[in-house]
Amino acid sequence: MGFIPNAQLIFRSQSKSGDYHDDMNKNNFNKWLEEKLLPNLPPRSLIVMDNASYHTIAVNKAPTMSSTKDQMQNWIQSKGLTYLPTMVKAQLYEIVKEHKEPIKYEADLMLEKHGHKVVRLPPYHWDHNPIELIWSVLKRRIAVKNVGQEAKNIVKITEEAFSSITAEEWKKECKHVKKIEDKYYHEGISVDREIDNFIIELGGDDSDTADDTDESHVSDLDPLDDHTYSKRINF
Repeated sequence: MGFIPNAQLIFRSQSKSGDYHDDMNKNNFNKWLEEKLLPNLPPRSLIVMDNASYHTIAVNKAPTMSSTKDQMQNWIQSKGLTYLPTMVKAQLYEIVKEHKEPIKYEADLMLEKHGHKVVRLPPYHWDHNPIELIWSVLKRRIAVKNVGQEAKNIVKITEEAFSSITAEEWKKECKHVKKIEDKYYHEGISVDREIDNFIIELGGDDSDTADDTDESHVSDLDPLDDHTYSKRINF
């Protein structure tokens, strides 16, 4: 349906690196979420979110193997659990793994509190997010108008570019992403089928040996190219 009304945030980057992402942090993101997005979201919305660091601030983060021994011990005690003083880190971490809860993120809890749901994109799959395609259109339209590179005009040009993007353009990009998702799904089925052709099953019947030539144990060789063959063997 287009951009969420009244949820736009434009700010001047103070970063010396030239990357505006350095200016967007947990505090700024949560402030925008609470003051700009939540008041304008339709009821029971589904929010697609990537895995940027400020999107994934955990409220119940458990220790990892890189945590100190003290951190692991303190976490175990905070959960009302016990450990032996003689336990090494690997043993303490087994307790952590057994009792840690699914990760909960600050942003998700804020949205869920208002009746919304969050779905997260697979890591490194920006192509599943229609807004990335919209950003590309937006940047091109800004570049065309920003000929003189005048800082005083950039906000006006950016706002005009935002308002020029229609609901139809959004629908087009959403359909394009759906095609990509369908392509991944069907390719996944084909990959599963091909992987099955290369499985070597261990622990068969005692009568099965590596020297068996019975057709029930060794399939015909399927040439894939001059050097590669697909074979399924029971040992």
